[in-house]
Amino acid sequence: MGERFFGVVAEAYKAWNAELVGFLNRQLKRSPDTAQDLAQETFAKWLAASKSGEQLEKPRAYLYEIARNLLRDHWRREGVRGEHVVASLDDQAFEPPADSLAAHSGLQPEARADANQRLRLLQMAIDDMPARQREAFLLYRYDELRCEEIAIRMGISVRAVEKHLQLALAHCKRRVQGEA
Repeated sequence: MGERFFGVVAEAYKAWNAELVGFLNRQLKRSPDTAQDLAQETFAKWLAASKSGEQLEKPRAYLYEIARNLLRDHWRREGVRGEHVVASLDDQAFEPPADSLAAHSGLQPEARADANQRLRLLQMAIDDMPARQREAFLLYRYDELRCEEIAIRMGISVRAVEKHLQLALAHCKRRVQGEA
């Protein structure tokens, strides 16, 4: 990796670290120390993942993808992932059964296994979305941006953002409920 690549990462750190920490802090329900740790790990993973130091077309999006993966790992370790997913999908008439996604520690093992299976289905549904649809969905649900802000960021109309979100939510609902 060249000096130029390290300069790119350093500039990205200056430009987006505070924003990334804020995003992680919101997702972690106001846990600033953990948010700071995950932000640092995000940049470390970027450095470790780049073998050739090639320029990324969308470095900010890449950082957020790493951060979201680290959040998933954190939630999995901490056992609070189910509660977060329920909070993330509770709009636009998507109302999963109360015990289907919340992997509450008081549930019986069978119920927890079912909840974990539904979470895996949800993650697969998100991963299977077309790239632009997934980008709009993640910006809306995880970055907590309004449709207007997403439209500006993605360079599309507000109506197109709304359509992406409708399709994404319908896709998640179908996949979690076991439909094709």
